Amino acid sequence: MSKLIRFTCQDDGIGFLTLANPPVNTLSSEMVSQLSEVINRITTDKDIRALIVMSAEKHFCVGLDLKEQSNISKEQSVADVDRMRDTYTQLSELSIPTICGVSGAALGGGAELALSCDFRILDESATIGFPEAQLGIIPGAGGTQRLPRLIGPSKAKYWIFSGKIFSSEEALDDGVADFLVDDGTVLESAIELAVELLTSGPIALKAAKYCIDSGLEVSIAEGLQIEQTHFSALVETEDRDEGLKAFLEKRDADWENK
Repeated sequence: MSKLIRFTCQDDGIGFLTLANPPVNTLSSEMVSQLSEVINRITTDKDIRALIVMSAEKHFCVGLDLKEQSNISKEQSVADVDRMRDTYTQLSELSIPTICGVSGAALGGGAELALSCDFRILDESATIGFPEAQLGIIPGAGGTQRLPRLIGPSKAKYWIFSGKIFSSEEALDDGVADFLVDDGTVLESAIELAVELLTSGPIALKAAKYCIDSGLEVSIAEGLQIEQTHFSALVETEDRDEGLKAFLEKRDADWENK
C-alpha cells in the first residue's frame, strides 16, 4: 500500500502531516482512510504540540476523486463523503494548534480540509474554492458549516453558490486565508508560526482552543462559564507557576505540560 499520507514529528513537538497522492492529491477512499488513521495517532500522542498540514505535490488538494466516484454506487459515494466529514471533524477537534499551508489549488474537499485547521497560510499563486454547486452537489465534508462560521453567512453563500475559484488575495480579503506569503515560502512560514505559538504554555493553548471553539456553539453566558472553569483549572497547574516565575525572572518559561 502506498503512503498517501505521510507524518513526521520534530523534537520540538511540531508535527507534519503531508498529502502525497500525485499528481494533484485527489481524495480517494484509500487516501481518506489513511488520513483518518494518521489523525487518530496524532490525537493520542502527547509529544505533538502543533500540527502543520501541507502537500508534497504542486497542488494542495483538488478534492474528491471524481473518477473513482463515477465507478461506485451512489450509496458508497455518500458513505465516502461521510467518512471524509468525520475525518475532518477529527482534525478540527485536535487539542493542539493546527496550521494548513496551501500552495497551488485547494478545491472542494481540499478547501474543506484547510477549513478544518486553525490557521490557513496561502502563497501568492494559490487558489481556493468550492466548485461543488457547478457539479450539482454541495460541499459535503463540512464546508457549508465551517465556512459561514469563519466568514459570515453572506460571503459563505457567495463562495458556495457561485462555485468560483478565488485567488489567494481574495481569500485573504474575505477572511478564508489568515496569512499570504511569497511563493515557495509556505512551509517556512508555517514553521515560523508554529514556533511562535509554542512559546506559550501547552496546557494554556489547549484550554484556549477548547474555550474558543466550544464558546462559538453556545450562548455568551455558557461560554463565559466554560472560560471560568478552564481558567480556574489552569491556576492550579505547575505551568502557571512556571509562567509567573519566568516572567518575574525575565527568562523564557520551561514548560512541563502539567
